[in-house]
Amino acid sequence: MRATATAQYKDLVFDWFSERRWTTPEYLLFANDQNALIELSDGQVVIHAMPTPQHQTIVLNLAARLREYEQGRVLIAPVPVQLWPGKLREPDVMLYRAEHVNRIGDQLAGVPDLAVEVLSPSTRAIDLGEKMDEYAQAGISEYWIVEPDAQNISAYTLEGDRYRLAARWRPTEQLHSNLLPDFSLAVDDVFRL
Repeated sequence: MRATATAQYKDLVFDWFSERRWTTPEYLLFANDQNALIELSDGQVVIHAMPTPQHQTIVLNLAARLREYEQGRVLIAPVPVQLWPGKLREPDVMLYRAEHVNRIGDQLAGVPDLAVEVLSPSTRAIDLGEKMDEYAQAGISEYWIVEPDAQNISAYTLEGDRYRLAARWRPTEQLHSNLLPDFSLAVDDVFRL
């Protein structure tokens, strides 16, 4: 009986969070106090499952290599990125070229030059759908999708208001970015646990 009441309470709380209209300041207050990846999408709070250790290892491997490139600043989630008013997403990895580091504020950041999402079962559809469209609309120059199961990385470049698949790299190959001259990365190094 108690388990059913607890489940009903959790459903009620989840419904309240997902149906309530949120402002950016309310979101920031809430997000800063939680242990979850939380995004704000058109006034609605979106709560994602906590990432796995494999997911976070991949994020750290990518971020470390991008930091070595030293052409700006690299951040990892959770950092809210305001794509436009009322649309805050948290890419797994984001890179701001030197001329755009001023977009990084104390509580949230503006549009990065590169956004990277590591696919997981709970975010796959959003990362390949909504977020891809939103990142293009916000003007993010390059978007990388990392697929842990297939162990490949796809790079999309912005052409007009849509992304075009620029390249897909697999194990034993070297990733090269149109956005980052002279940058290369062994795909195997990204997936090393």
